[in-house]
Amino acid sequence: MSLEESPITCNFFRAKSSQTCGGCGEVFNFEMEYQNKEWSIHKTSCKPYKIVSNEKFGRCLVATRNLKPGEIIFGENATIVGPKQGCRPCCLKCFTSLDSVASLFRCPGCNFPFCQEQCAKSPEHEAECVVLSRARSCISINDMSKSHPVYQCITPLRCILLKSTQPKLFEAFSGLVHHNDLRRQTQMWRIYQVNIVQFLRNVCGLANQFSEEEIHAACGVLDVNAFEIRLPGSKRQQILGLFPIASMMSHRCVSNTHHVIDSNTYEMTVRASVPIKKGEQLFTTYTLPLDGTNDRRSVLRQSKMFECDCPRCSDPTECLTFLSALRCPRCPIGIMLPIRPLEENETEWQCSPCSYQLDAAVVTQLIDQLKEEFENIGPKDVEKLEEFLSRHASSLHPNHFLFTSVRQSLSQLYGRDERYLLNTLTMEQLERKVSICQQLLSVADVVEPGLTRLRGVTLYELYAPMLLLAKRTYEAGHCTLAEFKERIVAVEAILSEATKILLLEDPASTEGAACAVQALNQIQRWIASL
Repeated sequence: MSLEESPITCNFFRAKSSQTCGGCGEVFNFEMEYQNKEWSIHKTSCKPYKIVSNEKFGRCLVATRNLKPGEIIFGENATIVGPKQGCRPCCLKCFTSLDSVASLFRCPGCNFPFCQEQCAKSPEHEAECVVLSRARSCISINDMSKSHPVYQCITPLRCILLKSTQPKLFEAFSGLVHHNDLRRQTQMWRIYQVNIVQFLRNVCGLANQFSEEEIHAACGVLDVNAFEIRLPGSKRQQILGLFPIASMMSHRCVSNTHHVIDSNTYEMTVRASVPIKKGEQLFTTYTLPLDGTNDRRSVLRQSKMFECDCPRCSDPTECLTFLSALRCPRCPIGIMLPIRPLEENETEWQCSPCSYQLDAAVVTQLIDQLKEEFENIGPKDVEKLEEFLSRHASSLHPNHFLFTSVRQSLSQLYGRDERYLLNTLTMEQLERKVSICQQLLSVADVVEPGLTRLRGVTLYELYAPMLLLAKRTYEAGHCTLAEFKERIVAVEAILSEATKILLLEDPASTEGAACAVQALNQIQRWIASL
């Protein structure tokens, strides 16, 4: 597939002396007398990536030099932040959930609820307040426990208001893909037409400033390009942020980058999660890595308006993880996989040893039933989660995404739930936690490899039961001091990697990182004393 460079490139004098920038890999040829001056100019715009175009992905990013895991590729502040669709009432400044009508502050202009007067008077609210105040008599937000449709318009409104408040940002925003042509026939288009387009134009008086198509385009840009921002604390809503450069990273269900968004500044930092070679495309993922192919492709089809045919989606085994595979009901060793995974509604599922087949509709019905059963299990019910695994072991592959989701829950419940605190776990339960974490890692190493949060959290959950098992085994006289030290060194390596990953996460949510650093220091002192 041909790649063409975007016009956004570095330009310098081309003459006698050749120099290669260690940051972006660009080669420059300029007169020696200009070298210091031009190099200082280049440093302000030096990037280890460039924007290119191709027929399949449109504008996308490729590496201009080899990148190591953990290397920062770029940082970018959000152009717009705002509430997610379907959110409960929240403060429009800090996005704190509003639990009680009695404790909130009503904006004198638009009557929207805020957590405090200072937030209501913030500069970010000024322009939208003028618009929303025109609908003051039509809006009643009193039940803080349920979502309110008026919040659907807030983030799109902030986007279109950039046209008058920050024209340069609006120009960049307008260049992002919105897929109005594809979205026009969807159910979401009809919902947006009523709750956002008609509300902003007819009730808030924007009909003379923005056409229906422009407002729908803003909704589309958000649906296709926005990133979810997870705010720390149980009292803050999840929000959306728009990052123009990051939005040019193409999707792949196994990505080679990892991003972290600072929940205080809304700055995104994008790093290489695995080694990336010069010229390779930079990929992010828009889906949950532990979901099966059908679910991932459905999300992408409905929200991002494209059919994913990445290497993982095209592979019936999902890169040998078997996250969607079933057990064959006819033979004891058979695994059933889709023959044509990109045709999920029509493909037959076939067992490789005995060639027994199931229709796609039968598989979908089975998985839907098991999903419902899983979702009805309490989030902390260890016994029922374990029962789910054992009861359906004859139907699903051990790595099936439903089993993997169960293990993800159990990996944290063992050791954290008040009935299963770490020091109270039996040897068998500690071994169970180790086994669960190792199974999770075997999948994560493939679908979310490298320096990623999933691996960091799972490695952190793994170190403690391994440490406790080693300690109890040694104290019981079942291993020598040398064997004990060898096991502790292995634990140190696991915790060291977990710490390295967790330290890259959002500074506002680094409890795990702080605990990991402390535990790592203790283990290193312990090893030194042995």
